[in-house]
Amino acid sequence: MARKRREPVKGLVGGQYKPLTDSQVQRIHEAALSILERTGVQVEEPEALKLFQEAGAMLDSDAPRVRLPRALVEDAIDWAPSRVVLAGRDPRWDLDLGGARVHIGTGGAAVTVLDLETDQLRPAVLRDVAELARLVDALDNVHFYLVPVYPTDVGKDEVDINTYYTGLANTTKHVQAGVYSVQGVRDTVEMCERIAGGAEQLRERPIVSFITSWMVSPLKFATDVTTLLVETCRQRIPVVLSAAPMAGSTAPVTLAGMLAQLTAEQLSGVVLAQLARRGAPLLIGPIPATADMKTGRYLAGAAEFGLTNGAMSQIAQFYRLPIYNSAGMTDAKVPDVQAGFEKGMSAVLAVLAGSNFIHHAAGMLENMNIVAAEQFVIDNDILGMTMRVVQGIAVNDETLALDVIDEVGPGGHYLMADHTLRHMRSEFYYPSAVVDRQGWDMWQQDGGLDARERAQDIARDILANHRPKSLDPEVEKWIRGRFELHI
Repeated sequence: MARKRREPVKGLVGGQYKPLTDSQVQRIHEAALSILERTGVQVEEPEALKLFQEAGAMLDSDAPRVRLPRALVEDAIDWAPSRVVLAGRDPRWDLDLGGARVHIGTGGAAVTVLDLETDQLRPAVLRDVAELARLVDALDNVHFYLVPVYPTDVGKDEVDINTYYTGLANTTKHVQAGVYSVQGVRDTVEMCERIAGGAEQLRERPIVSFITSWMVSPLKFATDVTTLLVETCRQRIPVVLSAAPMAGSTAPVTLAGMLAQLTAEQLSGVVLAQLARRGAPLLIGPIPATADMKTGRYLAGAAEFGLTNGAMSQIAQFYRLPIYNSAGMTDAKVPDVQAGFEKGMSAVLAVLAGSNFIHHAAGMLENMNIVAAEQFVIDNDILGMTMRVVQGIAVNDETLALDVIDEVGPGGHYLMADHTLRHMRSEFYYPSAVVDRQGWDMWQQDGGLDARERAQDIARDILANHRPKSLDPEVEKWIRGRFELHI
C-alpha cells in the first residue's frame, strides 16, 4: 500500500496544562534544596566524591553521604544549557529542546517482543533494533528513535556499539539509548564522529545522545552508571539524567513528597554533570510513577502517571532545563482498549504540559517489558492527535471566516467554498489507515478488520518496502573494519 509522507509536526509549544500553581512549584523547589542540604545523597563512586568535595559539598566519610549546599546547586543550574539540540542524520528531524517545545518518540529497553507474525512472546534481538528503527523511520508522528529493546543476543561489552550502529543505519532520526560501559561510550562517539564528518561536527549536531540511569531511588547514586555519566559529560555528548521513583515504594506515597524527592535527585545529577564539565549538555530525566499498593508493581497506566509527569514539566520550565519524561505507557499486555485509553490520557497531558522529549510514547506494552510492531503504528496516530491538540486553535481574520459566513448565509453550506478548500487539509488531523471512519457496511465490505489488524498490515507493509537513507558506503566500510558488529 502506498504511504504518503507528511512533513514533521514537532517542536510545537505546549505549557497549557499546569497541574501545579506557581507557589506549589516554588515550595517543591525549596523542599528539594532542603533534602539535598539536610538528607543528602549517597555516593560511592570515587571520581564523583572527589568532584563533590572539591566543589565544597559536605561529606560524611562513613556513609558516604554527600550534602549539597544551596549555592552549589543554584550555580550548577545556571551552568547547564537551557537549550539542547539533538540532531537527526536528516536535518528535518532535528529536535530543538527547551522552553515548552514538544517532541515525542519511542523509549524503553524491553527484552521481550510480541512477534508480528506469530503473536507469541519471544526475546528481543539485534534484528529487532533494525526493524523497529525502519518502522519508526516511516512513522511521521514519532520524532526520534530511542532504542526500545535490549538485544539479548549481544554481549554487554559489545551492546553499545552494536545498538547505536544498528539504529543509525536504519533511521535518519535522532538515536538515543542507554549505555553500559565506558568503552562502549567511547566506541560509539568514535563511530559517530566518523558519520558526522568530524569531532566538532558531532558536537555541533549530535546525532546520538546517551541515557544514564545513575540514580537508585531514594537518593543513592549507582556507582557503575555514575562513572558512565561523568564520562559522557566529558565527551560533550548530550546525556539524560534518568531517575524513576515510585510513590509508595521508592518515594513517599504522597505525590508532593515524591516530586520533592525526585527534584532533589535530578538536581544532584545536574550538579555532578556540571562539575564533570561545566556547560555539559543534559536533559533532566524525571520519570515519576506510582506503585500498586496491593502488589508493589510499577503502574504505567495510572492516572497519576500523566499528572506527575506534567508537574515535572512545570518544574523543568522553572529551572529552564530541557526535560525528558514519559507518556504513552500502559499496563495492557496486547494492543487493546486498555492500551489505547491509558496511552492517550498520559500523552495528551505530557504534550499540553510542554515536555520537551517525551519517550516511551510509542510501541510499549505491559509497563516497559514488551514491544509490538503494530503498537508503534497505532501510537503514531495517537501522537498525531495529541500534537493537533497542542497546536491549538488559530484565531485571526482569516480563520474567523466572517466573509465566507456572510457569503454562504443562512441555510447554505460550506463544502465547496474556497475558504474550505484552503483550510481543510491544515485545520484537521487526518489519521492513517489504522483509524477507520467508514460506516458499518463499507467497513464490512473492506474486510471488517479491527484497529490492531489494520495496524499489523501497515507494519508488515513498512517492513517489506520502506528503506531509509543508508550510511555513506565509505563510512560503513570503516565502521565494519573498526568494530565487531553482529548485523
